[in-house]
Amino acid sequence: MARILLVDDDIRTAQFIRDNFRNAGHECLVADRGEKVLDIARSNSVDLLVLDIMLPGGTSGFEVCRRVRADSELYTLPVLMLSAMSADEEVVHGLAQGADDYITKPFDVQNLIQHSEALIRAHSDTRALDELTTLPNGNAIKREVQRRVSRQEVFALACVELLNLREFAYRCGQDSRQKAIRHLARALCICGRERSGADFMVGHMGGGYFVSIMKPDHVEAYCQRVMQVWEHHLPALYENAGVGQIYKDTLAGTATNKMPILKLLVCVSARSRKESLNSKELFDILMKIRANALARQASGIYLDRRG
Repeated sequence: MARILLVDDDIRTAQFIRDNFRNAGHECLVADRGEKVLDIARSNSVDLLVLDIMLPGGTSGFEVCRRVRADSELYTLPVLMLSAMSADEEVVHGLAQGADDYITKPFDVQNLIQHSEALIRAHSDTRALDELTTLPNGNAIKREVQRRVSRQEVFALACVELLNLREFAYRCGQDSRQKAIRHLARALCICGRERSGADFMVGHMGGGYFVSIMKPDHVEAYCQRVMQVWEHHLPALYENAGVGQIYKDTLAGTATNKMPILKLLVCVSARSRKESLNSKELFDILMKIRANALARQASGIYLDRRG
């Protein structure tokens, strides 16, 4: 059973949705205005916010969503927008404010329940740590990025990717693959403590992908230090995998059976005060930088040079 907060000023619609949520086994609280939503959500520990956009008073559903994402306690709360505003630009705008899903009226109530339960399941581990690395998981990182966007903070994202991981695992086994991922996780944490301030955060997005969040003026020193630490400890990683000599021969160009070398690709995007970039746009920039880097078949550090 989940606790759902429904915000809709249409009494008949709100009662209909509430009754169907209850029949599905969930507790449903109802509010008809946006001003008190954050207080209600905090005091009742809700699991999902279902939010109409057109609300009476001066607080729209868009504004409520922005406030949720900027709140230090509630920013991980999943939000489903439910509105008669069905134009594509309105849907895109709603998702840009931090909403996780958007359903237009008129709607099928069973479809609404299915979408709601899917969001609750997907976000039930938002604050959980990744099992392999004990770092925040991908959902937690995405929520933190959205929170900083909603607070209009200036920050940078550094996506660190472990190249040739699949080939390494095929040659050395899954246990060595996991050791390589954990090794990189430790290096990122160490470099973050050395080169970044208290607002630094790093999370494991899955596989060989990590994302670090920090102030823009720390990012170049951080990335360079990550490269140094990784390359310094790489021989020990291959030695522990039982292929230390082959690794050395590969580097020297004398290997008859070359080893895949684990390299780092670091891509950086940043958000300034002059920009209105949302979290999706920031990650899209990272993906474009990554695509350009891979087209060159090169590892290394690639910075977003906009502005």
